[in-house]
Amino acid sequence: MSRRRRGLWVVAGIAATAVLLCCGLGGAVALSGLFDQQDTPAVNLSGCGQKLRAYRDLPAVSGYTDAQRSRAYDIVKAGIKLKVPPRGWVIAVATALQESGLKVYANDNPSYPLVKAHSMALPHDAVGHDHDSVGLFQQRPKPPEGAGGWGTVKELMDPTTSAEKFYRKLLSTSGWQQDPLTIAAQAVQGSAYPDAYAKWESDATNLVNALTGGAARTAANASGARSVGTCAANGQIAASGWVQPVKAPISSGFGPRGGFVHYGVDLAAPRGADIRAAAGGLVITAECEPSTGDCDRDGSASTPGCGWYVEIRHADGVDTRYCHMVSRPVVHVGQTVAAGTVLGHVGMSGNADGPHLHFEVHLRNDLSSNGAIDPVPFMRDKGVPLGRS
Repeated sequence: MSRRRRGLWVVAGIAATAVLLCCGLGGAVALSGLFDQQDTPAVNLSGCGQKLRAYRDLPAVSGYTDAQRSRAYDIVKAGIKLKVPPRGWVIAVATALQESGLKVYANDNPSYPLVKAHSMALPHDAVGHDHDSVGLFQQRPKPPEGAGGWGTVKELMDPTTSAEKFYRKLLSTSGWQQDPLTIAAQAVQGSAYPDAYAKWESDATNLVNALTGGAARTAANASGARSVGTCAANGQIAASGWVQPVKAPISSGFGPRGGFVHYGVDLAAPRGADIRAAAGGLVITAECEPSTGDCDRDGSASTPGCGWYVEIRHADGVDTRYCHMVSRPVVHVGQTVAAGTVLGHVGMSGNADGPHLHFEVHLRNDLSSNGAIDPVPFMRDKGVPLGRS
């Protein structure tokens, strides 16, 4: 436990928290008959997900039109066909959200007239064309002389074909399942605005979950469309891009504690256990707190501060904090880390009366108490429930 920077007190709590069940869904559910087409392979999402509804019965997703949901459906379908793990579906949908708003034509109407650009007759996509880029992913067509490009205009204006081309490039990128979404998407797209993909990660996750009954909560490192596998287990990265920071029971939860507020949860991992980045992002803090304190020794309930700690800035305005490391963090400020990267090791520096990780989640890039939320439901929604030993 800790008295953290910015004057936020964290007070001891001993109440045990019940072990959380994976995703709250039980049993193996096969995604056979995913689509109306007969050639679509079955996908096994044991413990997470349900059968994707028929095209005509697409579930509603708040904030998105029928046309946009159908384009997300096309992207997921293409990923299943190519046996891409669900993490790839999330990355692809987020990329299409940024590039085209999940629309192919103006008003998503295939009859919209062609426009002239760079001496080529190109369909005008929903948000205007960038030079000669078209389609869901704003891919550049092959020029008349035949050198370069992603394919013909006709191919790139077809959602399934353009998605398949995106996936093939993604699959050839080393480490894409662990990388922050922005890095994975940028490795495919080569965008002039690579950071823009970050703001769509939550929406893409929600769309994939809605269309598949929770596939973004499955393990991202599963391989093969016939064994996309299970809800993310201990230490596995979910398709949402998140992983447990440590595998340990919760010893103190989020909320009021004897007149103060505990702005995170304590995970009772043993001394020396690896502390991992809960998602890909940028290290913005790696220091001893308070700065005048001695973090290279065990603290106590009366010792101030987080001790050795790390803060990471993730996509979509989310920050995480990791307190009470046994020694100096093994990462540094300005370092980009992947989900699961070791940040340091469990100890009891700072305001701690026993070895544990104090873990916090903050929204809106607000690391004060105003931005703090309960990490338990947040992580459960990402597919990596806290509290499992």
